Parts: sequence; C-alpha cells; structure tokens
Amino acid sequence: MENYSLVNKIPKNFIITEPVSYFEMVILESNAKVIITDSGGVQKEGYFFKTSCIIPRNETEWVELVEIGWNRVVGNKKDNIIKEAIKVYNEDTNNKEWIDFYGGGKTSKRIAEVLNGE
Repeated sequence: MENYSLVNKIPKNFIITEPVSYFEMVILESNAKVIITDSGGVQKEGYFFKTSCIIPRNETEWVELVEIGWNRVVGNKKDNIIKEAIKVYNEDTNNKEWIDFYGGGKTSKRIAEVLNGE
C-alpha cells in the first residue's frame, strides 16, 4: 500500500492488519458488512455469519450461495469488484433469504443423539 501511495486513500472504516489467526478471522468475518475473498472456506464461513461475499473469481465451489443471491461471483476486474462491493454494502441483509443449507450448527448434537439411540 505504501509502495503505491495508497495508504491515505484507505477509508477510515477499513481495517488494515497483519495476518490474523483463524479465531481472529472468524471474529472479523462475523462483524463485517461485506467480505471480498477468493477463499471458498471464507465464503462459507461468511454465510454462517450472514455476511455476504464478493468473489473476485469466475467460479466458486459454493454455487448454492450465489444462486440464492447471497454471494456474488464478479470476476477479477477492479471496477466490477468495487461496484458489487458497494451494492452489497448498501443492502439490507435483514430482508435477505437465509437458507439452512449446512445443518444450522446442530450436527454434533444430532450425532450424539444418534449414538445414544435417540
């Protein structure tokens, strides 16, 4: 950022940080308004936290999240990434459909019930 004289152009509500631990990353994801990532894992984690993702790739592993409009594949063009990030940032996520695709966090309880014969 410094090499390209971009430090002063960073909005005040952006956090620039050194690499973080997994647990710190989860905290950041859960408190973000929008995530820009090429990571399939982060895309899915974002969904668990009801945080939409902008995906700067041409495809994703989690097509179901794109199909319901939660995440957006935008390619790697800077203008598309910025345009979609601004759109998502301004969306009211309270009105967004959230489908329990992945078990709702109750998998371990269900496994324990099965093992106990319940």
